[in-house]
Amino acid sequence: LEFRRVLFRSMAIRSALESLYAELGSEQRLFDLILGFYEAMARDLMIGFFFEGRDLREISRKQAEFLLRAMGVRTSYSGRPPSQAHGALPPILPGFFDRRTRILEDFLRSQNVSEEGIQAWVSFEAAFRDAIVTRS
Repeated sequence: LEFRRVLFRSMAIRSALESLYAELGSEQRLFDLILGFYEAMARDLMIGFFFEGRDLREISRKQAEFLLRAMGVRTSYSGRPPSQAHGALPPILPGFFDRRTRILEDFLRSQNVSEEGIQAWVSFEAAFRDAIVTRS
């Protein structure tokens, strides 16, 4: 329900994500980008602790499945909604979410993703901010 609400709230996001998938060209390319992104976050001094002892390949696989659903490539997503998927983690404060966004932007630029593609991905992620960030 959370996923549908975000996705259908803005068909522009859906269209931009479809264009991003066309740019990337394959599910494997998307998975490779996500895995590289999670590896970059795991190395980060500010947010890396969230990933200690976690299976980055499995997290990346679920995130790819989530994005592929949003991109219209797959018809379903078997994982939990973002608000529930992060429940076992320490509180995700606004600064942590912002740092994640910056790492995403920088990583995608380093991988030659277009600015339009980066903005599509960031806009999609930002739509879940309120469901993920812990309010003090």
